[in-house]
Amino acid sequence: MTTGEHVLRFLMGGAAVLWLGGPGLPCGEGTSRSPQIVLLKKLAVPGNAGWVDTGIDVEEGQELVFQAEGRISLQKGNPDAGCDPEGYDIQGFQQPLPDRNLGCLAGKVVWLLEVRKDERTGEEVRDEFIRYFYVGREQTVSMPLQGRLFLGVNENIVKDNDGEFVVSIYIKS
Repeated sequence: MTTGEHVLRFLMGGAAVLWLGGPGLPCGEGTSRSPQIVLLKKLAVPGNAGWVDTGIDVEEGQELVFQAEGRISLQKGNPDAGCDPEGYDIQGFQQPLPDRNLGCLAGKVVWLLEVRKDERTGEEVRDEFIRYFYVGREQTVSMPLQGRLFLGVNENIVKDNDGEFVVSIYIKS
């Protein structure tokens, strides 16, 4: 492992297991046991897909580690509109995370409160409580509430986007 590397991968029992080390990650020399994280899922998050259901149900306070790579364009065909998972250096109040870069990789946890039928239209209505959080290129996040985990781009208008981020989601054990 070179000085700049953060992760050493092993395969045990069919699951990817990581021993964290390196700059900025808590473990290594002087500790009795290095934190271990297990790969839950690796998935693509297309820039034009809106919110992608990870299929992962989380508990409040559960710590997940996200690692992302790839590029998206915030305007298909515009060579100046590309960004990595850290986003494009513009913030706007209409984004899900207004204090973070446009197009950065973001997450949300959705707690389904109730599914009911609208009395007027007869359509299904989902009453949900949602919490957004920043992911970027690499982030450890304590889940803000219990619910379903979604990943997406920090932008409300995504249909003109192109490209994708590939995200690995790990759980600390």
